[in-house]
Formats: sequence, structure tokens, C-alpha cells
Amino acid sequence: MDKNIFYKILLLFIIILYIQYKRNYIVVCGICGVGNKVRVLLSYLYKARKENKKLIFYWQYEKDACPEYYSNLFQNIPDLIIRNDCIYIDCNYIGYDEENKDYIDAKYYSLLKPIPILQNKINEYKQNLNNYYIACHIRRTDSIGGSSFKHSTDEDYMNYIDSYDSNLKIYIATDNRDTQDIFIKKYGDRLFIKPIIPSTNVRQTSVQDAIIDIYTCAGANYFMGTEGSSFSDMIKYIRL
Repeated sequence: MDKNIFYKILLLFIIILYIQYKRNYIVVCGICGVGNKVRVLLSYLYKARKENKKLIFYWQYEKDACPEYYSNLFQNIPDLIIRNDCIYIDCNYIGYDEENKDYIDAKYYSLLKPIPILQNKINEYKQNLNNYYIACHIRRTDSIGGSSFKHSTDEDYMNYIDSYDSNLKIYIATDNRDTQDIFIKKYGDRLFIKPIIPSTNVRQTSVQDAIIDIYTCAGANYFMGTEGSSFSDMIKYIRL
């Protein structure tokens, strides 16, 4: 067979395979922090399943926003293929799928399962909180001055806590040691936290710590978050 004919047939075969691949999969790149990545992932998984497709999701490792890979946080989900290092040219979409926000009502956040080592730590935290507690997500360090966040004061959170039984344990999810110290001073032994080691880094806790925070807050009987934060939104959606 002539070489030129062979290469033309091979190229045609590759093109056919690529077109078939595109028909069977939706390819998406998730960027920014874990809360943002998760809502992009789940909204497009919802879309993919509606269209009888699978989702290929590029979980972007980002030094400040999300320095961790999916496999070190969550178990895999059927119809989901996770890849690292986003290749934008290969993606159908980048960013949140506004058209498929029904994924929230469809309880897609329940599909997310922390890896066993994190789930064990979450269970341990909840036991230390007597499985009946108040939780607050107080975002401070990386969002001060950000226009998308409505920053409730420490007093706002304290008023919320004080509106419930004073015998209840308290869990504070925050990225700021000064905030921890303020609540320790007021609530003492009622408070259960993992002390933050102060640093000059934007992120003062690990992404794995963030997942533990999310699911510990989600398991609370009463919860107050940070308005406008995808982290707090994720907690609220898991609680639905």
C-alpha cells in the first residue's frame, strides 16, 4: 500500500475516534478553590448524565487556591474520570455551568465521599463534639477586602452561637489563628478546634483540613457560614 494512502487512512481513523470520543464525553476544567471546583464538577456531571455521557474533569492543582489533587480528597464517582493539569484546548467548558444548577436540588453533593482517612478524622471530630453541636465557618485571611463576601463580625457569630443552648459544643472552621483565639477566650472548653500555626502564607491550613472542616460543619445541628463563600455554600448544599 502506498504510504500516503496509509497515512490518510490512519488520519481519518484518528479523526473518527476523536469525534466519537467527543460524542461520549464532556470535558471540563475546574479552577480556583475546592468549593468552586466541586460546583463545576457536579454541575457538569449532572449535565453529562442527562446526555448519557461521561465527564472528564481536569482538577487543576493551584499553589494558593487549591494545592491538592482530587484523589487525595474524595473517592471516585461513577461516570467521572478525573485528570490533572488542565489542557484548555481540549475542554468543552471552563467554569460553572449556570444552565444545570438543578444539580443542587438533585442532591449531587451527596455523591461526594471523602477518602477514608479524612472520613475517619471527621467522625472523630463529631464524636468529640458529642454529635450534637453548633458550627460556624468564619472566612477571614484570604478574603479581607473582597467584594464578593459579606463579612459578618465576630459578634454576629457569637450572637448566633448564644441563641442556642449554652451546653452545646462549638466547632469553628476558620483560616485565621487570631479568630480562633477570640473564640477560645470567650467559649473555652465548649470549643473544639484544630489550632492553626500562624504563618505569612495566604493559606494557613491544608486542603485536607478544609475538607474535614466542610464535613464537620455539615454534620452540625446548627450552622452559620460566610455569605458569598463557595466554601460555606458547599457546606449548606451537603446539609440539604
